[in-house]
Formats: sequence, structure tokens, C-alpha cells
Amino acid sequence: MSGLIVTNRRPWRRAAVLAVAVLAPLLLFATLSWHEAVHRQRREAALVARSIQSQVVVIVSDAREAVRSLAPLAVQPCNVLMPELLRRTAMVPYVRSLNVVDGDHVSCSSALGVRSSPLSTFYGLTPEDVRHSWAMLIGGTPLVPDRPALLIGEPVGQTRAVFAIVDDRYLMDLLHAVAPLQSFREVELRIGAGTATVYGVTHARSGDVTPPLVDVNFYAAGTPVSLRIHGLRSRLIDTWTGLLQQSMPIAIVLAGLLAWLYYQREMNRVSPREQLLEAIRDDQFYVVYQPVYSVPDRCCAGVEALLRWNRPDGAVVSPDVFIEAAEQSQVVVPLTLHLLERVAADVREWNTAPGFHLGINFAAEHLSDERFVSDLRPFMAELAQRQCQISLEITERSLMKNTAQARRNLDTLRAEGAEVAIDDFGTGYCSLSYLETFPFDLLKVDRGFVMTIDSAHGDAIVLDAIIALAHRLKAKVIAEGVDQMAQLDYLVGRNVSYMQGFLYAKPMPCSEFVAWYATAGQQPLECGEAAQRVSGTTN
Repeated sequence: MSGLIVTNRRPWRRAAVLAVAVLAPLLLFATLSWHEAVHRQRREAALVARSIQSQVVVIVSDAREAVRSLAPLAVQPCNVLMPELLRRTAMVPYVRSLNVVDGDHVSCSSALGVRSSPLSTFYGLTPEDVRHSWAMLIGGTPLVPDRPALLIGEPVGQTRAVFAIVDDRYLMDLLHAVAPLQSFREVELRIGAGTATVYGVTHARSGDVTPPLVDVNFYAAGTPVSLRIHGLRSRLIDTWTGLLQQSMPIAIVLAGLLAWLYYQREMNRVSPREQLLEAIRDDQFYVVYQPVYSVPDRCCAGVEALLRWNRPDGAVVSPDVFIEAAEQSQVVVPLTLHLLERVAADVREWNTAPGFHLGINFAAEHLSDERFVSDLRPFMAELAQRQCQISLEITERSLMKNTAQARRNLDTLRAEGAEVAIDDFGTGYCSLSYLETFPFDLLKVDRGFVMTIDSAHGDAIVLDAIIALAHRLKAKVIAEGVDQMAQLDYLVGRNVSYMQGFLYAKPMPCSEFVAWYATAGQQPLECGEAAQRVSGTTN
């Protein structure tokens, strides 16, 4: 049945949604893995930075403490001071030598002895530079000119100062220990003034460097220190690749699951049930009304409400198709309730005569439901305000599961003013049993029997039998599908007083019906001799 209901799903749209469902987990996991790789590299750099920071604080603090404790002794002659310089140099970690400045010369040194050296040989230091606490990274010293060193000094009075020399090798070893070359592109350490100590991969490509992972400034014993760490982009990509290898199986499984769920959803969407429910939600159904002509009254005495479905893409779904699909997929009750809502809204626009009949077809599933009466009462109350008479038309499309409940429902509603009609009589497999089982007021003869009328021979044996049966049961007869005047004459000649068909009027939407009823609906049908005789005797 699903193949008979048109779907407006475009293949390219389904393919696009399916592609998104498959690619979304892959892209999500790739993005999360990238962010995790960046986070790991930054976290590793932050750990390295904290380790460097703590060690630099220790080195600078120890050196600063050594020169401060030596400052009160710096006024002594070098030969008296020398043993203390040697002892302290040996005891203080990281310190290569302790030195005393007098004016513009280094007058005493644990490394140079009593030999005097110009202060300027220490990369241009001047007496002005040493008149305050200072720290400076320089490219070399007179004793080891090709090895960088860290100078940390304190002033002593107006012309003297004491400074310690810390070998840059200690700093390089520190950086090497905590920041391995395979992890980081470059570590730059600047202590106080002067040049910076740079450690890293000098041969790495320029494009292989990341933006700074760490760029911090702090103080070590009052000395400003800056630290900057750059990562290797290749290391970042390697980390990302490793994370992808770990996460891709999960992403692939999730992508497959989403694709399967989407497929199931699409299968549900193209199923008759889902299409019908979607059509109800989107208000794709509308109602047309086919007038019923009363021969005795010579005017429109009622209408039958017929549900129609036009899809948004313009496709028209046949009532035979969607009603059968609704019954098979258990959507007939929601569909009928939707029909009642639409009809109730339309009736408010009508100006029909009191007692105007409104026929609505109900499926067996709904008729035998315990909620049927409660479903109908609000609708019947709406019709009562317009003085309309509802006719509950019983269909023979499917077997009645609970005939006892259906009988109770019909008895209750008949007692409250409804009429019961057996629709399309003679076309189903339970027509005669319906006559015995259910109370009814009207018998609607299917158009198939009306089409058997032979105008030349006046012969329609089965139709005559149905009409005679209805009269014996004291039921009113409505003939469906009357399209020719000869058919009307034949039916009127056998006391069939109600008919509907294209001879009188086609089904029409509410607005068109309102205009038609105000004009043509109040006029008698131009009919043949038999009908004229019935109309004449009635009037």
C-alpha cells in the first residue's frame, strides 16, 4: 500500500541528510580530537613552564642570597676576603664565581683571584649598572668568553658591588631536562636585562612552529623573568593522528548508527501511517460536500461530507487509496476526528434550512470503539446549533470487530437525535448481516446498481430487489451515482425519493457549496415525467 501513496521527498534531499548524518560524527570526533591534541600540547607546555619557573626561582634566589650575605664583607681587602669567596662559591649551588666590584674594576674574584679586570669586559657593564640590584644574561665572561652566564649583583655603598656568576649551562641543562627537543620547537628564557637563553630545534622548519603555548612573566627574588614556549606543529599533528586512530572506530560506529536511524525514520516517513499522520498535522486534507436531492421537496435536503487529500507537491491521492491505507495502518480514527473538526468549522458558515442532513462515513474500527460516543457528542452539539441532522454512515470496508459495542454506540446516538445509514449497500460481504445487526434509518444504494438501469428495457432486477427490501424495512432510500435523467426517472418510479450524483451536483468545497445552496440548491431539478408526477402529487 505504501507504494500507492505519493511521497514528496526528493532523492537529493534524502542523500544530503544521509551524508550529514554519516559525516557529522566523523567531523565531530575529528574536531574533538584536534582540540584534545591542542589541549594536551598546551597542558604539557604548562607543566614544563611550572617546572622551569620553580627551578629558576631557586637558582636566582640562591645566587641573590649569596651576594647579599657577602655584601657586608666586601669592604675588606681582597687577600682577607678571598678565602670567604672561595668557601661560599664552593658551597652555593649553581654559582661559578663570586666577585667584588670597586669603581670600574672587578677588584676581587673567586675565579680570577686578586687580579683586577675592567668591569667593561663583562659585556660592557658600567659603574652605573651596578649601583642597584641587577641581573643580566650575558654572552660570556673574561674567564670563559664563549659560554653565556647569568650575572646577579647587589650594590655595596657608593662605589662597590658584589655579583655572582651563574653558568648558563645550568639553565640549558634545566631546559633540556624538562623540555625535550621532540616535544617543543623552542623555549626562550629571559632573566633580568641582557640577552635571552634560547633552547630548541635550530634546524626545524619555520612552518613547523606553533603560536606560543606559554608566554608568562614572573619574579624570582625580585628579578623579572619571562618565559615563552613554542610547540612543534608536527608533534601536534602526530598527537592528533594518534587520537583519531583511537576515536575513529567509535565515530564510524556512531555514523553507522545515525545512518541506520535516519534510514528507519525515512522508512517510517514513507509508510502510509506516517504520511497520513503528517498530512493531518500539516492540514493537507480538505472536505468537499456532495448535495443530496429530495424529489418530494424539489430542493437540496442534505450533503455527504467527503474527505480529499492534495499533497503539497500537487499530487492528488485517491480517497480509495488513503482511506484503505488509514484503516490498515490504524489511522482511521485520527483521520475521522480531523474530518469532524474540518466539517464543524465549515458548518458555521452555512445558512441551511432546519433539519438539513449531513452524512459522514465512519469506519468499523471507530464505530466499535468505546470512545465513539464521546468523540461524536461535541460534534453533534455543534450541528445542533445550526439545526443540522447528522447521518452516521456505516462503511463495509472492514469487518466489525465488536458488533455489540457498535450497536450500543449507535443506539445511544440515535436516542440523542442521530440517524444511521448503511452506505454502499450491496458491495461488501456483510450487507445483509448489517441489516439484522444494526439499527438504521437510511439505505444508500451503491452507484454500481444504479448503473445497471437499462433505459431501453426498464430492467434492473437486483436494484429493484434492494429497493423493495428497504421499503419492507421502512427505511428511506438514497441512490448514489445518478448521472442520467433516465436513471432518475427509473428510481422515482420505484419510490426512491433521494438521490445524489452528477446529474444534480458534483462534490464541492465549502465556499462553493454555500454559494450554490443559496441559488441552485433551492431550485427544483429539471426532471422527466415520472419525477414530475411525484413532485406534482407532493405539492
